[in-house]
Amino acid sequence: MTLETWREGLFNLCWQQHGGSGLTASLGDALELPTSDRDWLLERIGQQRSREAKALGQSSKRR
Repeated sequence: MTLETWREGLFNLCWQQHGGSGLTASLGDALELPTSDRDWLLERIGQQRSREAKALGQSSKRR
């Protein structure tokens, strides 16, 4: 894992998207996570963001 990848992972765990979506973990909490938990959360965040984007796209088509 590169330093840039590690930094991006921390950013994704701590970033709160506009509207309140996201985990909003503190930097301290994110740094304390075991690697396996961090990797799982990052994968799950990606899945959730994809689901939310798909739902938003579908709702805009219904208008």
